[in-house]
Amino acid sequence: METLEKNFKKVRWVGWERSITPHIEREKKVMEYQVGWDKAKQRGWFEIYDEESGGDDYYGGGGLEFNGNMLVGYDGVFTLDSEVIQCLKDWGATMDEFMEEEEEEGEEE
Repeated sequence: METLEKNFKKVRWVGWERSITPHIEREKKVMEYQVGWDKAKQRGWFEIYDEESGGDDYYGGGGLEFNGNMLVGYDGVFTLDSEVIQCLKDWGATMDEFMEEEEEEGEEE
């Protein structure tokens, strides 16, 4: 089994989201991504942080849990970033359960 890793940068509009904040002020930042998947251990990880401050201003990270190629759990953030999801999909991961939840949340807004 192999360990997959990818480091990349992406310009994103970011802001702090809180459950009681009705409006989020966003700013344009270069975000650095580090995503990994150890297929033998069925575990993965991700880190996302702003390049300018090295993560002092914006940082998120956590673990990923797989059953075979199916993503069955994650921690560290409320929702997975779309760039992390796309990276995992490019590697062959499936995550139907999480995509359905994301779509349902989007419909409620």
